[in-house]
Amino acid sequence: MGHSIGDHAYGECGIEFLLVDRSGPQQRVRRFRADVRLLMDHPEVYRDGDNTRLIPVSSISNSVLALGARHTASEPETYALALTEHFLTADQRVLTADVHLTAYEFTPLPSGLPTSAAQHFSVLTRHQDHTHLTLPRHGEPVLRSGLLNMELFATGGATFTGFTRNAYTTTQAFADRVFGARMNVTWRHSGTDTNHGKCRARAEQAVVKAFSEHTSRSSQHTFHHLGAAVLDACPEVAEVHVEGAHLTRSLVDLTPFGVGNEGCVYTVADHHQQSTVTVNIHRT
Repeated sequence: MGHSIGDHAYGECGIEFLLVDRSGPQQRVRRFRADVRLLMDHPEVYRDGDNTRLIPVSSISNSVLALGARHTASEPETYALALTEHFLTADQRVLTADVHLTAYEFTPLPSGLPTSAAQHFSVLTRHQDHTHLTLPRHGEPVLRSGLLNMELFATGGATFTGFTRNAYTTTQAFADRVFGARMNVTWRHSGTDTNHGKCRARAEQAVVKAFSEHTSRSSQHTFHHLGAAVLDACPEVAEVHVEGAHLTRSLVDLTPFGVGNEGCVYTVADHHQQSTVTVNIHRT
C-alpha cells in the first residue's frame, strides 16, 4: 500500500526582540514575540532527506529581525504584512505565510531632560497587542488583531443569580459581588486597508468604557457586552472573539487574627483550574 505527502510546513516560534523607535520627539519601545509558520512545497525534504531547497530556520528569524529595523514605528499589522509578503516573494515554494505577532509597549517615564536626550521607560503594561496574519499565495489574506491578557476588576455591583442547580451545584447566588476577569479580545478585519493603530485604540476604549458602565449578571453576559462594544466602535471590524476566565476573588477569613474583613482583602491566586468563557459576535 502506497502513501503520499500532504500539507507540510515549518517555521520558527518564540522570536523575541525589542523595537526602539527614536524617530520622533517621544521615543517608543516595544517588546515583540514573533511566531512564523510557512506552508511549503518541497516534499523531497521530508521524503528523501534532500535539503537542496531547504532554507534553515535561522533565515526566518533573521528576516524577522532585519525587517523589524524598517518597522520600528509601524503598527503590528503593517509589520506582519511586510513579513508575510517578504516570505512569499523570497521563495516561490512558500504557499502560505502565517505570522503571529504579540507586542507590548514600554511606558515612558517623566523626565526633565530635553526630548533629544535618552528617554526612560518602565515595563508596566495593561495588555499585549496582538496580530495574526495568514497570507496565501493564491487567495485572500485573513487578518486578526486584538488585545491579549486584559484584566478588569469591579469592586462590587455584579450579580450571579437564577442559574440552574443540580445535585452537584455548590455555587452560591450573589446579588452584589466583586467581579474579576482576564480575557483576550480579538477581532477580524473586513480588509487590510485600515488604520490599525486607531482601530486598536478605539477598541480598547470601547472595552474599558463598556466594562465600567456594565452590571455583570455572569461572565458570559459581560464578555458578550464587551465584544459588542468593539463592533459598535469599529466599523472596519467584521467579527469579535472574546475568550477568558472569571477570576475568583474570595474574601480572606481574618477572624483567626481578630480582624474584620468588610470587603477589603481578597485572594488573588489564579489556580490552574479556571472557568473559561468564549463568545464570537458577528456583524449583521
